[in-house]
Amino acid sequence: MSCYLCKSDNFHIRNGKVRDDENINILECNNCGLVYLSSSNHIEDGHYEESGMHGNEVPDINKWLRETEFDDKRRYNFIKEKITNKTVLDFGCGAGGFLDLSKKSASSVSGVELEKALQPSFKQRNLHVFENLSKALEVDKKYDVITAFHVVEHLQSPKKVLKELSLLLKDCGEIIVEVPNSEDALITLYNNNAFQNFTYWSQHIFLFNANTITELVKKSGLKPCWVKHVQRYPLSNHLYWLANGKPGGHQKWNFLNNEGLNLHYEAQLAAIGKTDTIMIGISK
Repeated sequence: MSCYLCKSDNFHIRNGKVRDDENINILECNNCGLVYLSSSNHIEDGHYEESGMHGNEVPDINKWLRETEFDDKRRYNFIKEKITNKTVLDFGCGAGGFLDLSKKSASSVSGVELEKALQPSFKQRNLHVFENLSKALEVDKKYDVITAFHVVEHLQSPKKVLKELSLLLKDCGEIIVEVPNSEDALITLYNNNAFQNFTYWSQHIFLFNANTITELVKKSGLKPCWVKHVQRYPLSNHLYWLANGKPGGHQKWNFLNNEGLNLHYEAQLAAIGKTDTIMIGISK
């Protein structure tokens, strides 16, 4: 299977397995470093619209909002100054927690979310959310800031989607993308086998690092402006994985959580490109 970014056929199979489908391999391009699944045929038409990401069960929206609350607040606090009195579109807005927060600062907020089961909740909360990107493109409106948090890795054609999003962007606007980092320390520094068998998911078709997400932006005909490394899970989580081979250490070993310590740990991982998350700013 050729690399999506550089078309090279030179790859190797990464250690670990896709947790919900052992028939899929995790490939890494030896030329550009893109990590990608050996097949995406399981993502059929209507997959995300009909709760495919949730095992075809209607998601519990309140639970979803609770689970994303920390990240919604982190993203909002990072982006707040950029969106003050601006128009915002959140692509792949999920349960809409970031949109709820953004209403405090932005002049207007909209979203795009394929999951049909969420639409009644959006209407109850007075959130304007398009059912797909095509419907957003039909409206004669452009946005100052477009966000896509942990969405691009799900897309079968990310270059095409980024190009389409840029059509909705004002000339001096910015697209902000957040993705998981393929160079996550638990994978590539600590070489933790238990995590390698846990983290890969059939819904994540691509995994990017700082170089490959930058290359994706360029190949989409857009301009990368900045890259920021973010560590979502603290040192306590990593120590728990190394000691017990299980998730949840940030909760079970929360006595180790300390804001100063976590910031220093994030900075050290960022210096070597091995945080668990990457953000990138994009312009036309």
